[in-house]
Amino acid sequence: MIVSITVDRNKGGIANSLVSYSKALQLINERHLIMLPRNAHVKEDLESLQNVEILALSKISLYFHIYTNFFFKPKISKQLKESEWIFIHNSKLLKYFSVFFNKTGLINHSGKLRNTNHKAWNIFITESGLNRFLKKYPNNHSKNLVICHGFEILKPKTRKHEANKKHLKIIAAGRLVEKKGLEDLIEVAAILEQKEIPVKISLYGEGPLQTQLEKKIIELGLENIALMGWHPNLKDEFSKYDIFCIPSLIEPFGLIIGEAMMNSLPVISTKTDGALEIFGDSPEDSGGILVDFSSPNQIVDAILKMQRNEFRDLLAKNARANIENNFSLKKLSIDLKKLINNAN
Repeated sequence: MIVSITVDRNKGGIANSLVSYSKALQLINERHLIMLPRNAHVKEDLESLQNVEILALSKISLYFHIYTNFFFKPKISKQLKESEWIFIHNSKLLKYFSVFFNKTGLINHSGKLRNTNHKAWNIFITESGLNRFLKKYPNNHSKNLVICHGFEILKPKTRKHEANKKHLKIIAAGRLVEKKGLEDLIEVAAILEQKEIPVKISLYGEGPLQTQLEKKIIELGLENIALMGWHPNLKDEFSKYDIFCIPSLIEPFGLIIGEAMMNSLPVISTKTDGALEIFGDSPEDSGGILVDFSSPNQIVDAILKMQRNEFRDLLAKNARANIENNFSLKKLSIDLKKLINNAN
């Protein structure tokens, strides 16, 4: 049995990784015990997976049992001792599992280096994250490796939008917060409109910057960009568009990038940790174009380049192939099996 522990209740990277790890572990016939708050958003998705056993407690109770080393939950204490591996999804919890450090891995979802200098395993999701850690802690005593996220390889949806050579539809998505760099997309829209380039940008998401972004769009009188609000399943929307654009200032991995690529969308992205991991040294061969941070003009240039149908279709093909070959659940399952075997 493999154990995962989190106190996080929100949607996002931790929640998505619990699902993808469970599916990958099922491929190698491993059961997955997940301890999480009773009101965690991901609980419903996990309940449908056959190899998953859920221990859901109130957040206060979960903290209490972690802090007391499950002394009052002897069955769980026994499961931890007998488990093959333990994944910790919150760095502040790691110290309470020191007795299991030979088979405990801290998954570094955020790319930050809080509580990463220890004697357990560090699991980074990008090479950039690992390199920052090694630079900051060259004499560390942990075991460190990179295991990227994995995506379920599904049959691509039938496209609902046939691209017009003179009209591109661009989808962008993310929480409406400063680190997502979405104000740059408004600048992009303004430049495109000024140049009379027929492009429509649809921005999906919600967050504290919504009013500010809406106000800026109105002030500039832009008709080629629209805030679409939150959508429960963007996979249903990808087939309506030609390009996915993500101008983030920070992106530890970028699960949304992989999902867009799985749906055969070429990507325009800033050079975040996640984008560099996914697209490597030859971005176009891997399905995307990388631009510098806060560079609307570079994004415009990339869009103009993708107006060529043949070029855009090639990147779309490369994008899906990249995910299938390098970031599949099968690849994740192989990496997890190697990790588990190292502890035995």
